Amino acid sequence: MRKIIAFTLTAFTLTFSCGEDKEKAKESQTPKVSYQTTLPSTENSKVIRVFPATVSFTPEGVVSINPPISGQVESIFVKVGDNVKKGDKLVKIKALDVSDIKSNYLSVKAQLEEAKRIYQLNKSLYEIGAISKNDLIASETNVKQLEYTLKGLEEKEKLLNVKNFTDFYVNSPIDGVVYEIDTTVGARVQPDSSQPLIKIANKNQFIVVANVYEKDIKFFSKGDKVDIIFDDKSKISGEVYYISDVLDPDTKTVKVYIKPSKTDNLKANMFVSIKVQKELNNYLSIPKNAIVFKDNHFYVYLLKDGQVVKKEVQLIGDAENEKFAIVDGLNKDDRVILNAINVEGIQ
Repeated sequence: MRKIIAFTLTAFTLTFSCGEDKEKAKESQTPKVSYQTTLPSTENSKVIRVFPATVSFTPEGVVSINPPISGQVESIFVKVGDNVKKGDKLVKIKALDVSDIKSNYLSVKAQLEEAKRIYQLNKSLYEIGAISKNDLIASETNVKQLEYTLKGLEEKEKLLNVKNFTDFYVNSPIDGVVYEIDTTVGARVQPDSSQPLIKIANKNQFIVVANVYEKDIKFFSKGDKVDIIFDDKSKISGEVYYISDVLDPDTKTVKVYIKPSKTDNLKANMFVSIKVQKELNNYLSIPKNAIVFKDNHFYVYLLKDGQVVKKEVQLIGDAENEKFAIVDGLNKDDRVILNAINVEGIQ
């Protein structure tokens, strides 16, 4: 019996020893992962951000041209984007009530001739005492009123470039570019300030408008210098001259208006980008390769007490040194793991 017990203890001891040796061998064969880390820096505090924008005009830079008369649009001589000179023909309108316009002119002209005849007659009657001086003055006043009326009709004809009282040409009042055309051939029009025919924009009044989210308004201040970047990567300088104090309730954005240094290459409604550089305090920068973008969020990996910890951060923008990014959500003593994409694969 003692021999059996002794054998059993010996076998158990040998089995336990072998298992322990295997575990130690397994641990020795498992490679230890080492991570290269860095501490967030406060040196790269100048943030670079790029915002989409469009080219528009200042309110005073757009002239709305209304129909001078009631009629029908017969011809449109321009299209949106055309450059025009002051006096260029834009639209031809054919008056629908030509007979009324002409008869009005002829009627006033006939009344004037009759008024002049009556005045001369009254003048003769006054000289022989047949009428009073007040009657003479009244006939003279009537002549002057009709003369003013006829002169006004003639000036209107000249201003509207009327030809035979049927064709009215609407001309451009300024040098500029056709911004909008709000009519079509065949359309009925009438004098109404709320329904302009055409809008002409002064190219010297170009403005660039960026719709900026409320959280990003901190990147803009009145008088800031910015870059206006075109699709071909060329750029011109600009200056922030007005920041709206109204928040669009639908887009949650605020309009930022930027005055370009020159307007040669700008076109109405074209898309551009606005590049800004801003000094921001209390933010930390880390190398870009320490950041992972996943599921619409930005993450970094921290090494804490030998353990890898994933942490979400807010990306503020690129640092002046383009290899770094400025973020919010880290402490100065956090050890940030570099080459985060490799860590993402291990986790």
